[in-house]
Amino acid sequence: MKRKGFTLLETLLALMVFSMAVVALVEAVHQLGAHTLLRRHEAAVQERMRSLLVEHTRRPDNIEEVTLQDGEVSYTVTHTPLELKDRDGQTLAGMFEVRVTAAWKDGQTPQQASAETWVYPPLFRR
Repeated sequence: MKRKGFTLLETLLALMVFSMAVVALVEAVHQLGAHTLLRRHEAAVQERMRSLLVEHTRRPDNIEEVTLQDGEVSYTVTHTPLELKDRDGQTLAGMFEVRVTAAWKDGQTPQQASAETWVYPPLFRR
């Protein structure tokens, strides 16, 4: 006797394999979305840090620590005098390091990033 069609067991096995593939695909898409969202947030933090660096290098006479809260991200800007010497051993006066540090939480994981530059105030005086 010739058999036509699939048995119930074959159909259920095929559905189970298909369901597992769909669940794996949905999980992969979810992970990709979460990763993309995290990268966007980190890019926004980096851009804000760059902006704060530019802003604080234009007014380097301010030698205090400034803390800003922008949503869930806390930015700390510090100005630190640098003591550099030239080849002759003369101290180069007026150089500053400007550092921006960002701190936030990604879920329960604390994250931190920083950016820094050196500035020579006489370059910005008119």
